[in-house]
Amino acid sequence: MEKHRRNIGEVSGIEQQIELNDTQKKIIKLLLEDNQLSAIKLADRIGIASRNIESNIKKLKELGILIRHGSPKNGYWEVTLTY
Repeated sequence: MEKHRRNIGEVSGIEQQIELNDTQKKIIKLLLEDNQLSAIKLADRIGIASRNIESNIKKLKELGILIRHGSPKNGYWEVTLTY
């Protein structure tokens, strides 16, 4: 149990150091509302190019904030951190 507590502290310390830009915050907010949105639909809702969405999603995946489950067509997003 003690080891588990230390890990939680380490994780929360890391989370506090992550700084997200406005687009990344909007992506997370929209995916929390509908976890099956595509990059194109996210781009339409936010009002920026889908290419920009894809690069931000890539960054969020690298940070471990977004995890994709399933296929590109029928899958969904898991948000591991709310901002």
